[in-house]
Amino acid sequence: MKHILPLVLVTCFTFLHLSSALGQGKITGKLQDATTKQPVGFATAALLAGADSSIVASALVNADGSFTLAPVAVGRYHLKVSFVGYATRVVPNIQVTAAKPAVDLGVVAFRSASQQLRAVEVVGQRAQVEYALDRRVYNVGQDLSTVGGTAVDVMQNVPSVTVDQEGTVSMRGTSNITILIDGKPSALSGLGLDQIPASTIERVEVITNPSSKYDPSGTGGVLNIILKKEKQRGLNGTASANASWGDRYNTSLNLNYRFGKLNLFSSYDFRQDLRKGRGNQFRTNMFTAEAGRDTTSFQEQESTNTNRRGNHNVRFGADYQLPHNQSITGAVLYRYGYRDNEGITNYRFLEENRDLNSTSTRTTLGDETSNLFEYTLGYRKTFDRPGRELTADAVFNLEEEKGADDFRQSYFNPEGVALAGRNSWQKNNVLEKEREFSLQVDYVHPFSEKGKWEAGYRSTFERNDADVQATDQDNETGLFLNSLGRTNHFIYDEWVHAVYGNYGNALHKFSYQLGARLEQTNLVINQVTQGQRNKPGYLNLFPSLFLTYDFSEEQKIQTSYSRRIDRPGTRQLNPFLDISDSLNLRQGNPALNPEFIDSYEANYLHFWDHASATVGVFYRKMTDVVQSIRTPFVNENGQNATLSTYANIASGTSYGLEVTGSADLTPWWRVNANASGFNYKIDATEQGLATNSRFSWTSRLNSNFSLPYKTEVQLSLNYRSPTVTLQGERSSFFTTSLSARKEILGGKGNIILRVQDLFNTMRFDSYTFIEGELEERSRYKPQSQLVYVGFSFRFGGTNGPREERRENEGELPGGPEREGGQY
Repeated sequence: MKHILPLVLVTCFTFLHLSSALGQGKITGKLQDATTKQPVGFATAALLAGADSSIVASALVNADGSFTLAPVAVGRYHLKVSFVGYATRVVPNIQVTAAKPAVDLGVVAFRSASQQLRAVEVVGQRAQVEYALDRRVYNVGQDLSTVGGTAVDVMQNVPSVTVDQEGTVSMRGTSNITILIDGKPSALSGLGLDQIPASTIERVEVITNPSSKYDPSGTGGVLNIILKKEKQRGLNGTASANASWGDRYNTSLNLNYRFGKLNLFSSYDFRQDLRKGRGNQFRTNMFTAEAGRDTTSFQEQESTNTNRRGNHNVRFGADYQLPHNQSITGAVLYRYGYRDNEGITNYRFLEENRDLNSTSTRTTLGDETSNLFEYTLGYRKTFDRPGRELTADAVFNLEEEKGADDFRQSYFNPEGVALAGRNSWQKNNVLEKEREFSLQVDYVHPFSEKGKWEAGYRSTFERNDADVQATDQDNETGLFLNSLGRTNHFIYDEWVHAVYGNYGNALHKFSYQLGARLEQTNLVINQVTQGQRNKPGYLNLFPSLFLTYDFSEEQKIQTSYSRRIDRPGTRQLNPFLDISDSLNLRQGNPALNPEFIDSYEANYLHFWDHASATVGVFYRKMTDVVQSIRTPFVNENGQNATLSTYANIASGTSYGLEVTGSADLTPWWRVNANASGFNYKIDATEQGLATNSRFSWTSRLNSNFSLPYKTEVQLSLNYRSPTVTLQGERSSFFTTSLSARKEILGGKGNIILRVQDLFNTMRFDSYTFIEGELEERSRYKPQSQLVYVGFSFRFGGTNGPREERRENEGELPGGPEREGGQY
């Protein structure tokens, strides 16, 4: 504190001397109905910072339509005017200078919401990319390339983010990231991003170097998915339906009813996907025979799979405004999901001279159903000082999954005669229960125009209980007997308690934020079947630091540092040996330690009237990196097999350069581009393994065209270069999507056409090499070329006389994340 007080005094002294230039400006104007030319009073006028769209000042428009926003510092701003029954109006690029501190906008025309004039739509459109102190915001609500898709499709178009063939999301080369929904952990993100319809997403916040306010889990940072919300009074809603060939379709209905101090919202989503794919693999096995002679064998593999999955999501909730600037929000989510899959894999085992030794066929059948309940309760209190608030959120979810799997494997000699004694038939019945509870309290206290401190507490509990009952058929009796090698019961408990504090302020063109987070983690790793029980625990400190220097309103540089952690998952920790596939065994490691990351970053931002660009460099130092390790061996049937497990290798580093830009090239053509190059190095010499590194890069381009007759077209290109793994690499891939949207029914309806993977180029290749033991090349080709046709319709409007709406305007629950249901 002894350093903080002088800093505050210096800041105050500086502001007193510079007040004439920095804080005595004002912006005035008069709001007028564009049709009747009559004044529009009692609307809300908000002044937004040109750099990050944060609210700088706000005022209630007078009865005669006049308004004044003051005091206003020198800079570039946008004016946002909103009122029930009118289309929100945004006046961009308002310049307040020392030479002209008072800006008179004159008459600001305000049009009724029923008038969908193109001029109003263009002016009020949100930028595709926005920048804040610690994040980049990508507004994807109007992204045509994701129509009919899921959050996975959305992430394909978000810079810094890549998605692999299994839907795993990575940021700057690592999949160890934290995914939040509306700023909070949610069961939806844990289910996988393919369970979240793209139509419900408003924007994605990419936080590559989060502050101490955020959970430090994940090496790559935080992705915060903000869902759409309805803010108008009365009954409003949106209905949509999308379909593609191959039994893929989804529908949704969202309703919102806002009146007085109460807001009710509900939503229903249904999705079904049929996913097909095919793959091949060629493995070279190198080993030493009993006689000491080096020998080689080969294994060819061809596979096809079909996966059908679907889910029903139902959500109900309400916001209620309490006295004294308080509001509460409660919601219940129910999800029913189902999945069934079937696959066939054909093996060919070859001798050293490539002669056929034997063949095998493996068929897989599986199905699963799941039921999920999530309960959320939120509280918010605001104070007279703008920006000061107290929030509390509690989330509880309970999920139960039941599944059954059937594996049959048959062997044949080179002539195709069945080897009955080696055939196997296995069955699994799985019951998995997950529980999670979190409680979080946050307080923000601004003490000057740019200075604030914040603090909070968060506690989470998570339990994963997986019970696998497995049986094998006895080849002699035909009866199914309990399989001691596959039946297992595993329970994982995790408690995390955390407190954090952040302090930030500004001095002239220099601003900073520093903070720290203290976390206590306690685990119980219980392999019930084998009687193994571990109870590790650890206390860690996670500091963060952000520094920003503004050369001008158009140029700034940001630097940051944070420390993060990545805790191993249940699959990585379960010590049970999974022999479901006798040729590819898997086993977890309960002795794994968490991975720690020191992350450094610097970004340069430049804004123009119709364009923006950012150039960033980053460096991450990782210790105790967890990686999958494959070890070849000969199984009891004399076959060449592999065992995959996990280990903490010594260290890793990642550094790179990222460039992002967006521009309005013409009034009808907008582009957004991103390129990121990084070098990822894994040093495993302490584990007796080789060091591996590779330079990789990703790039994407979105080009939007506004055509006549209210038609928009979007072309999206996405490329990812090869990436390195501990024992090999994954190949590059390239994909292109083309989308179009046509407004109908006075702007309330949309017809949409999207072609995914236009040239059918998406495929995933991988290469694994262990010197003197194994070499493997594989390829997987999903069914990626699809055509979606969709329709959406928005209905509703405002209810009640204008006088009543004006009177109750200040009674709505506040806060951007607490205003309405999911849209």
